[in-house]
Formats: sequence, structure tokens, C-alpha cells
Amino acid sequence: MKVDAFTLPTPPAPGKKPLVMVAKRYTSSHQTTPRSGVTLLMLHGLGQHKEQWEPVMESLYALQVQSESGAEPQAVREAWAFDWQSHGESAVLNEEALKDGPASASMDRWAAAIASFINSDHVRGHQLVGIGYSMVTTRFFDTCPYVGIVLIEPSLMDPELWDTHTEINAAFEGVTNSVKHRRNSWESKEAAYQLISGRPPWTSYDPRVAKLFVEYAMTTSKDKDGKACVIRSCPSMHEAMAFQFSLQQSFDGAEQMSKLSGIVPIHAILAETHGFMPQAIFDCSLDMNKGRKAASITRVPGTSHTIMQEVPDALGSIILRLARDIIIMSASPQVHVRGRL
Repeated sequence: MKVDAFTLPTPPAPGKKPLVMVAKRYTSSHQTTPRSGVTLLMLHGLGQHKEQWEPVMESLYALQVQSESGAEPQAVREAWAFDWQSHGESAVLNEEALKDGPASASMDRWAAAIASFINSDHVRGHQLVGIGYSMVTTRFFDTCPYVGIVLIEPSLMDPELWDTHTEINAAFEGVTNSVKHRRNSWESKEAAYQLISGRPPWTSYDPRVAKLFVEYAMTTSKDKDGKACVIRSCPSMHEAMAFQFSLQQSFDGAEQMSKLSGIVPIHAILAETHGFMPQAIFDCSLDMNKGRKAASITRVPGTSHTIMQEVPDALGSIILRLARDIIIMSASPQVHVRGRL
């Protein structure tokens, strides 16, 4: 798999310091028809980073090469993954701006950055498929330049759900407090890997995931005594408060999905269980009575909410299948979609 890295400017926000966004483009090393297939735009979840998509894409491209040998047309042209401005390599470059607090790199600013990218020359003329995980799935609904959308463990809510299900607020508060008080400093990346890889939830993850997290979601720093150490790139307060600040985006995303599910095919990938995330969230995300109709729902046995970290190979296979389905649907005159820029 070929990987190209980009540091992209992002739209300014009134009263806020400028931010950049780091992105990576993934293409198959065996690509035979460069302009054929869809382009995937992939967003990570809270506290994660863009490279967690790499095992997924490695598996997807390997399967695509195998199927091409059997005369199956290329489904995926290329894939892009982005670090939220407060996460991963973006956070390292935005370090000074992030000191102004969580509002300095809100999810709205990430959404604006993605919208700006979609209108850039990087993907001009491409057929786009948006892929989002967990609460970040809410950000695909502001505009609809896609021929298809894939939501992995979508966490969309409406105000009524939030007001009537107190267990959701309790779950979010629990995660927020956990993030605020967890360990955030290690002597080295090797020490960090040895610790996290032997503890839940990491013990249920694919081994590649922990290695990628340590490599790309941690950075060198100095502790309070001035000694060299390694810390998470995303400031803990940014990650913790995102669970609270993202509520309005979740409400907006649910409303937009109700409007768009009849316009563009929206596919959902769900785990067998949802971990700390209450079932009511997922029921709301796909509530047909409120117009949130999924073109398909794929359930992955033996997985929990962290499905992307647990079974990246299986996820790659599912996304490849959905990409093929989306191409077929976009070519059908019965399906109205918007997607070629």
C-alpha cells in the first residue's frame, strides 16, 4: 500500500488561532485503473487518529487485488484519512493553539476542514464515500457531496432521547471522568506500548492497533521535572470535553440523516454489543419512524463498540463490499445521489 502525507490549511474561525490538519492518502500498490472506483474519506473517533484506518485499508486492498484477478472491477480508487486538529499528528502541529482549550479545535472546525478539503483539487472529479466512526459520524451530514455514506457504530441522538434516557448522560460523564484522570505520561514509547497492550480494552484489539497508536497518537514532551517523556498527542481535556461538546452535533446529525437517507444510500455497520454506549443511542440513530432509513445494516459477530480496533480485517472486507454496492446503486437511475464534484 502506498501512503502519501499532507499538511492542509483549514478555514479560519473568528477569534480563534489558525489550525492545520494532517491527512494521509492510501492507494493500492497494485492499482491498474487509477481513475476507476470510489474515493473513501475516513474520519476517526474521539481520542483516536487517522492511522487506525491503515490495517483496514491494507486488508481492503489485498482483497481488491484478489478479486481483480477474477475480473471484478476496481471498487476503491483511493482513501483519505484525517487527523482532527486536536488529535494525532495534527495536535502536535497545533500545540500552541490547543492551549486555548477545547473550543480552540471544536468538531465544527474539523467539519469545516473536511468540507474545505472536499472542494479542493485533491478529490475534484472523484466519486466520494464518507466513512465515519461513532460520534464522529455526525459530521457527514452538513452537506452531501457523497455517492454513499458508511456509518460505523453511529452515535446519533435527538434531544428527546437525551432528555428521557439518563443512562446516556451517566455513560458520557463516566467516560469524561475516566479520560481526565487516566495516566498520560510514560518514560518512552516502548514503555507506553508495554503498559497499554496488556490492559483492557487494548487486550481485545488487533495487535497492530496498539503499535499504531503509540507511533502516531503519542509524542515526545517533558514532565514537570524537565525529564523527557512521552504523552498522548491529544490533550486530555480536549478528548474529555468532546463527549459533552459533541451533543449538539449529534442532534444536528440525527436531523440531517432523516432528510438525507432517501437521497443518498447510508449504510450502517454495527457491533454485536456496544460496550459503554447505551443501546438507545443506536436505536435512535437508525429509527425508521423518524426517517432514518439505512440502505443496509451489517452486524459483526463477536465485536463491541470498538469494532474498528478489534477486527480491522473484517471491517476492510465489509467496506469493500459496500463500496461495490454503492457503485451499483449510484449507476441506477432509480437512485438519486449527488457525488461527483
